[in-house]
Amino acid sequence: MPSTSEKGHAKNIANLKKFIIVCQGYGAKYNPTKTSIKVANLQTRYTQSSTMLDDIKTAVTTNKTAINNRKVGFKGYRKYSTRILSALKATDATPETIDNAISINKKIQGERITAEKKAKTTTDSTTPPEDTSISTSQQSYTNIVDHYKKLKTLLVAQAAVYAPNEIDLQTVTVTTYATNLEALNNAVDTTNTAVSNQRIARNHSFYDDTTGLIDTINAAKDYIASVYGKTSPEYKLASAIQFSKPK
Repeated sequence: MPSTSEKGHAKNIANLKKFIIVCQGYGAKYNPTKTSIKVANLQTRYTQSSTMLDDIKTAVTTNKTAINNRKVGFKGYRKYSTRILSALKATDATPETIDNAISINKKIQGERITAEKKAKTTTDSTTPPEDTSISTSQQSYTNIVDHYKKLKTLLVAQAAVYAPNEIDLQTVTVTTYATNLEALNNAVDTTNTAVSNQRIARNHSFYDDTTGLIDTINAAKDYIASVYGKTSPEYKLASAIQFSKPK
């Protein structure tokens, strides 16, 4: 959600605090029967809502950390797979095995396995038909993880011939590397979901019809109008405190 929206949510909470102070200022005359707009419950709502915003900030920070960790952890993955391929080529692995490894490495490098189909041309002024060819450049983090897992599986199957002396090229190291990539990517997915879920919960709490914060405040304003009248300075003081729903 854009930063302007996040500021809007925080502004609503700040205004809720102001609104509560106004209600307290009415003294004993502010005595609604509706439970949700009693001062004590508005105060509880303020505490809960403030905690929600703080939790979202924490979740966003955790998510950004996971994203940065993934960026660092994936650095150099192309160069590493090329070195692994070179090490495999230097063994007695079969040509078919090496071809499979080359195919996996090309996907890791982001190369096309087959030539891209050229878009068809037309002889008139009509729009050319959409190119429906599918790119074999599978470069999402999830795909890279999948390619490395396949490369690791291939190396495990070649244990009889693939046993380099270099520790960073050994199968156990490659396995650990692939596992780490997957963990880093999963951490981003998990924290992305956490942020989304907390924002959904906040939106329900703030903006749902009837039970949401905005409608609750509107009900409190209606009560104040019933007590003092809409032309009264007391009502104008409360109604001047604005709350907004995001588009």
